[in-house]
Amino acid sequence: MISTGMYGIDDMLGGGIPDGSRVLYSLDPGVDGQLFMISTLYEALEQKKTCLVIIPHTTVEAFLHEVEHLRGHKIRPEEQGITFLDSSDRERIRRQAGKGGQMVNAWQEQIKKICTEKKIEVLFGYFDVLYEDLGLENGLSLLSSACCTKKSTVIVEHLNLDGDASLDLPEVRRAFDLILAIKASFQPLPHFNYFTILYTSWSTQLRRSVPFQVKSGHIVPYIPKIVVTGPPNSGKSRFVLNATALGVSVDRVGCDGPTVTTAMDFGWLHWQDFDITLYGTPGQPRFDAMLPGVLRNAMGAVLLVDATDREQLPRAKQLFKTIAKLHLPLIVAATKKDIPGVMGEDEIRTGLGIGKDVPVFPISALQKNDVRDVLECLVASITRIIS
Repeated sequence: MISTGMYGIDDMLGGGIPDGSRVLYSLDPGVDGQLFMISTLYEALEQKKTCLVIIPHTTVEAFLHEVEHLRGHKIRPEEQGITFLDSSDRERIRRQAGKGGQMVNAWQEQIKKICTEKKIEVLFGYFDVLYEDLGLENGLSLLSSACCTKKSTVIVEHLNLDGDASLDLPEVRRAFDLILAIKASFQPLPHFNYFTILYTSWSTQLRRSVPFQVKSGHIVPYIPKIVVTGPPNSGKSRFVLNATALGVSVDRVGCDGPTVTTAMDFGWLHWQDFDITLYGTPGQPRFDAMLPGVLRNAMGAVLLVDATDREQLPRAKQLFKTIAKLHLPLIVAATKKDIPGVMGEDEIRTGLGIGKDVPVFPISALQKNDVRDVLECLVASITRIIS
């Protein structure tokens, strides 16, 4: 088994990548995901695996320079059992074999020769130029056992210009044991990259999407958070508890009778392929100093307001201004929709000073479906999951 070289991902995969697997790292345009395959390459070299790296888009010198820049650590091919096929090899094959089937055969023969002579254990391939030269099926055929032994692990990086549908093609699913899509959020702020484990042949685990950060040349997954805030008694604790499979409320009964949140409510849920933490913040003004810190690095926020209580609107407006300063994706949820005399959407928008660009959901915080509708809309607006 080979490690991906990325903290937390091996655990999600059941320990890493089984020997002999075919792996696809599919990058959306503009995503900061080049370190995925490079991290696995470094791990293979650390495990003293013999490696072949196919880089038809660049030279060996340029590749090594870029890798050192990204990772901060040199690769020494002559010391580490690594062989390259680079852009000069591509040009040689094109000159000698021409186009079409002859080029496919030439690539296959070259790869097979190296894999046999060098006893290659892990093959790394940058697929885009091969796709351009040979087409999808012929490019994928280079990863078959005709080129390398069944015991060889194959790791492929591909810039996906064709969208998610291309990853569901039968020929793609047949070619790979692990498909990991690397994407970016739709909203410019907060902008984050995330990966989704779309498929594994050796595991039936739940499909997962996990945001990640690049720190000191390493991929570091983190659990995203959504902040739920609002005036006192707007339904925050009930919202968090009904949104999550596991929630913790820290309410107590106040001196005058109403329930008061004395610290943050927490909840955890798996939603739209993401594992998400919900933070429910206290609504009293004395806790306002903590709100910017809680909102930092959040993927979005939900502002609750009691639609039966017009006196809450000034306080809710203050909270809205705090969130708006951070340019976070935001949804307003007007609770207690099932009680007579609730305010209409226009009145709520006027009271909060918000335009049509901010969704307003009339909900009952007691209804799980209402709560989930709010979260679905928020996550979709961030990741563009729903068109």
